[in-house]
Amino acid sequence: MPIMVRPEATPPRNSTPEADAAGPTHSPEGVDLTLVRWMLSLTPLERLEVLQATLWSIRRLRGEAAEV
Repeated sequence: MPIMVRPEATPPRNSTPEADAAGPTHSPEGVDLTLVRWMLSLTPLERLEVLQATLWSIRRLRGEAAEV
């Protein structure tokens, strides 16, 4: 059974310019470390909500019907 959550992504918590400036923004390989830090700041449930919202967005862009 899929997890049913709101379709919008959870906004970043504890995101301030000071916190974002604490380290480099990208790894030598080009990975956006700000997104990694943001995802790690979320609870497991919040991470699932972000994933579900992303999946709904992809399905909407592909023109697929949403499951209810």
